[in-house]
Amino acid sequence: MGLNPPLLLTDTDVDALAREFLLSRYLGPIYADWSPDRRLDTFLRRRGLARVADDGDLSMMVLERIMANVSAAPRS
Repeated sequence: MGLNPPLLLTDTDVDALAREFLLSRYLGPIYADWSPDRRLDTFLRRRGLARVADDGDLSMMVLERIMANVSAAPRS
């Protein structure tokens, strides 16, 4: 099993992921009964970002940014 180098995200990267999530279908009624962390995990994995989903610190940073901005998200 090889070692993966640490994955580093800048604040800009975290903001971009949060913004993409907030514009995604994961805020819609289909996922209303899913927890926020489950929604984010699925979003990240479907975007090919399993390493971010698997890194608890990184995914928590993205989730915190999402929660801080969810009230400004467009409503469908």
